[in-house]
Amino acid sequence: MLMTALQTKAKKLPEKPAVEQKGFKAFLKKNIYIIIAFFLPFVLMTIGFAIMEVSPFGDKQILVTDLWHQYYPFLVDFQDKLKHGESLFWSWTQGGGVNYFSLMSYYLAGPMNFLCVFIPSQWLREFLMFSVCAKVAFAGCFTAIFLRSVFKKNDFSLVVFGTTFSFCAFFMGYYWNTIWLDTVCITPLVALGIVKLLTEGKFRLLTITLAVSLLSNYYIGLFTCIFVLLIFIAYSIVKWDGFKSFFTKLAKTALFSLLAIGMTAFFLLPAFFALQNTHATSSTFPSTYAINIGSTNDLLGTLEAMKKIFSNLLTFITPATKEADALPNIACGTVSLVLGIVFLTSKKITLKEKIVDGCLVLFMMLSCVIRQLDYIWHGFHFTNMIPYRFSYLISFVIVVMAYRAFMLIDFTTCWDVILAALFSAVIILIAIDTQETYAIVGTAVIAALVCIVLFLYTKRIIPKQVLLIILAVIVVGESGATAYIGVKTTTVTGTFDYPRGEENTASVIEYMDNLEKDTKEMWRAEMTSTQTLNDGSLNGYNGLSMFNSMANEDMTVFFENFGMMGWQSGNRYTYAESSPVTNTFMNLKYLISREGTYKNSYDLTNTYQSGGITLLKNEHYIPMGFMVNSDLLKWQVNKNEDQFNPFDQQNEFFKLATGVNENVYTQLEVVSQGHTDYSQFPVNKLSYGNYSYNCTDTTTTPHLKWNYTAPYSGYVYVYADIDGKDDVSFMINDDSTNTQTLGMGRPYIACGGYVNEGDKISVYAELPQGQAGSAHVYVNMLDQNVYEQGYAQISKDVMTTTELTGSSMKGTINASEDGLFYTSVPYEEGGWTAYVDGREVEITPVGNALIAFNLNKGEHSIELVYYPKGFKPGAVATAVCLAGFVAICVYVYIIKKKKGGTAAEEITPTPPPVKTKKAKTQNINT
Repeated sequence: MLMTALQTKAKKLPEKPAVEQKGFKAFLKKNIYIIIAFFLPFVLMTIGFAIMEVSPFGDKQILVTDLWHQYYPFLVDFQDKLKHGESLFWSWTQGGGVNYFSLMSYYLAGPMNFLCVFIPSQWLREFLMFSVCAKVAFAGCFTAIFLRSVFKKNDFSLVVFGTTFSFCAFFMGYYWNTIWLDTVCITPLVALGIVKLLTEGKFRLLTITLAVSLLSNYYIGLFTCIFVLLIFIAYSIVKWDGFKSFFTKLAKTALFSLLAIGMTAFFLLPAFFALQNTHATSSTFPSTYAINIGSTNDLLGTLEAMKKIFSNLLTFITPATKEADALPNIACGTVSLVLGIVFLTSKKITLKEKIVDGCLVLFMMLSCVIRQLDYIWHGFHFTNMIPYRFSYLISFVIVVMAYRAFMLIDFTTCWDVILAALFSAVIILIAIDTQETYAIVGTAVIAALVCIVLFLYTKRIIPKQVLLIILAVIVVGESGATAYIGVKTTTVTGTFDYPRGEENTASVIEYMDNLEKDTKEMWRAEMTSTQTLNDGSLNGYNGLSMFNSMANEDMTVFFENFGMMGWQSGNRYTYAESSPVTNTFMNLKYLISREGTYKNSYDLTNTYQSGGITLLKNEHYIPMGFMVNSDLLKWQVNKNEDQFNPFDQQNEFFKLATGVNENVYTQLEVVSQGHTDYSQFPVNKLSYGNYSYNCTDTTTTPHLKWNYTAPYSGYVYVYADIDGKDDVSFMINDDSTNTQTLGMGRPYIACGGYVNEGDKISVYAELPQGQAGSAHVYVNMLDQNVYEQGYAQISKDVMTTTELTGSSMKGTINASEDGLFYTSVPYEEGGWTAYVDGREVEITPVGNALIAFNLNKGEHSIELVYYPKGFKPGAVATAVCLAGFVAICVYVYIIKKKKGGTAAEEITPTPPPVKTKKAKTQNINT
């Protein structure tokens, strides 16, 4: 495989004629198989989507899981930014404001995404689908280029084996993870680059492709860097040529890898600093031997896990799509499986090569099993779902091994094939307890067919052309079936009502934007309930909700403490219709109800409607940047959501900010309960709002019910975190027509609506059979008088915004007294800089999350400017490394060439091999 290609000097292509042919026909003749290696997978993948009626072939779309919630909404926003020339440093669209540079580095930097600027917005979903087909196709195309360049072969076999990588299980299971595909499909070119560097001293391809790989997606790019290291180690073992040669090649590999990494520093250094603010960085290295997949953390468990992994080499298996306990996606077709084994049985390949290649595959498989290795591969943390994200490298290595074996097919004996058939049978047999019957039978039948035609060829019963045709038919058939299985397993969704409300929602947002077209300040809008977790990006407004792997954990913690939805390990925080306190301090000016209903009629007024979609204006809106009491800096957050009452947190926040020393919420006590009978389902009160419960009879299907009485007329709010139940019923006077279901999967302060004095208020939850656990249920009423007093205090000194850009804002304010200048802009250390009257001031974030700073009485000019932390030093590093790379290129291609030096790109010339008769035979074998 790779190491074999490195060890031997392959037969060179025929010498060029004296007059080299030029023009399109010559290009086409030379690259016809590379072109086919692109178009064949593209067509097959497109057919797979067409069969599943994906638009434009039907009314379905490929948006599922994170592609639904994240990637597509981010792409919509990205297209809008590109078309309008907006800042790529920061975005106001999601999360109240976010480091867009870091978001791009993980989600949007793939080269193909930049083409969306030329696509009409209404065709963006179709563009996304065809871009997936193109990336699958490029994987095959680039694999074909690798095989042609390394093995010096240019025939239809390039198409056959390139296609096997295109339709490996990784692509078919994770194609919805579009953000990874660019880096995955370019991997063959990076591998070719390191091969060229080690064998010929050529450096350009490695440097450029490794840099592009990292820029496209730094996370998957990490696997590429590790793979380059593994290739170097394997090469050094197979082709040991003394310490001097070893250290020379090590120095060249390190130099050009570091140059590639350095050239991306302007992008990756800010991403690195942003990662320090995320939840994922809190993972720790396992202190004892631990494994994935296997049932026990010992040798037997490891062997059990390896058995399951080998079983996943079968064709037609259902690929893993997002399951955390799934097996690694490593299948790459029956032809690659059988010929990969022929590589190990062939007598024409040395034992050292087989050991090195076999150990390379086994090491990567063991990396899926041993948690310590898994931890290192994934950037020193464990993944959230989608395990073994480097498994595509196993498929690539097997494909190259298979092609190497095919290149030696003329020297393969029937016994080599028989041994390969036996080993293939072993792999199929061990899959009996793990895989579906259809996959086992299908793989067995095709493996038998492949072995038969290989056997017939070794006996020269059939010509090589027939062999290649049969293998091609098998690969095309398998690939088409695999594409269909992949799309069907991943599933599709309907284009209808995505985004929810479609034209009517767009009409409401357009009306809202027209109302504010002359407004300079940064104002926000939100949906009363979410469809995706990035509705602001999807629908085009400045919102609060965000689901983003680069999410700042401090903002998530703030959301949880402030009574909004947050999930620290899930890297998300979300808004749903809440209280006037929340809306005011988060600078929400509008809410959009796609259901046409809303509960907070206290200060939300119906401004516009279209087809049932309602635009609500917040009458207690305060523009971004206003004065509060400096005591607000004393407000503390708690990272453990079980240890605080969000109403208490908002009460404290409100008092410290406004100076009104009264609670803005009135706590309601439980007056009666309607739980399942205590003898079957004891519910015990631990403290106010905190309960524990269990079933004495596990066959019991219990329910919980707490009843309260409204002490006065006004608006009631509820927060419920109940183990075993995400949806909670909120009832007024036990009236089914006055009951609402609240989604409390991630609990938040929800508005229950207006109640009259003496009304019965109930919180009800049906639990699963035998459920035990705990509940945190708090019901409060808004004290409108207290709220109005506080609002009057904080709304009197407000900044007048004079300029707002994608990453800065300017304004003026006249502070009537010393205090704290408060904003709801997310704080990021080293990113935002604040200036008062032209002089930099220290930012003192509220709750470690929101930008604020002390401000003296009087008139002041305010300026906030954002640059991603690490961008400036990263840009310097990029400039230095790029200049170094250019300097080396100038020296090699111009200066050295003029002096009559060696061929272009060779830094240290490799002396030509001594051509002997034996060597010539070996080259032909290659």
